[in-house]
Amino acid sequence: MNIRPHIKTGVDSRRRLAELGLDSEWLLEAARRGMAAAAGCTPNHPAVLSGILGWGETICALRDQLLRQGWRRLDEGNLPLTVNEPETVALTVATGDEDTGRPEGSPCTKSKKGPRVASAVANNQLQLFPVAVHLRPDEARGHATWLLLIHRDQAARELRTELSRPVSMDEDGRVDAWSERIILGAVPFDDQVIVDPAPPNDSSPDIVVEIKRRA
Repeated sequence: MNIRPHIKTGVDSRRRLAELGLDSEWLLEAARRGMAAAAGCTPNHPAVLSGILGWGETICALRDQLLRQGWRRLDEGNLPLTVNEPETVALTVATGDEDTGRPEGSPCTKSKKGPRVASAVANNQLQLFPVAVHLRPDEARGHATWLLLIHRDQAARELRTELSRPVSMDEDGRVDAWSERIILGAVPFDDQVIVDPAPPNDSSPDIVVEIKRRA
C-alpha cells in the first residue's frame, strides 16, 4: 500500500501526543524499563528470554504509566493492548527495524505479526478508508491501534522509538506502512551492555533482542 504518513517531530510530536492523552516521557520510560529487563539476562539464560522480558516489561511499564491516567488493560488473544477511557486509542509494543525513529526512514516491524495485529491493521484501514477497504461496517472496532516501535541501534548505541499507526502489512506479515508516525527521542545505551540484532526469521515475541554483558 503506497501511503505517505504524517510525520511529527519535536514540538509537533509533543502536541500530537497530548491530543492522544499521552506524554513522550511515559513512552520513553517504558522503553527504558524494557531494555533494562532484557539487560539482566546472562549467557546462561535461554537465548529467547531477553526478548520476552524486554517486550513484557515494556508493556508492563506502559500500563503502569497509563492506568494511572485512566487507561485500562485489554488483552485480545495474544495481543496485549492498553486502551484510553473513550476507547478511541489502543497501544501495544513491537520491535522496529533500523528506520525506526528516523523521520526520513520507512520503518517495518522486525518480525511478522499474527492475526490479531492483522485485524487491528484492517480496522485502522477501515477507519481511514471506509469506502476503499472491503470490510463490513460492523467489523470495525471503535479504537485505532498504535504501535510503540522500538529499535536498539548497536552501532549508534542508542534506543530509538516512535509511536505509529499501522495501515498495511507485507506478504511476510510485517507491518510496512503507517498513516501517522510520532517520532520520540533517542535514549543512549548503558556502557555496560551490547545489543545484538534479532534473528532474521524470528517472529515471536514482538521484541526480540539478545543482550550480552561485556566480559
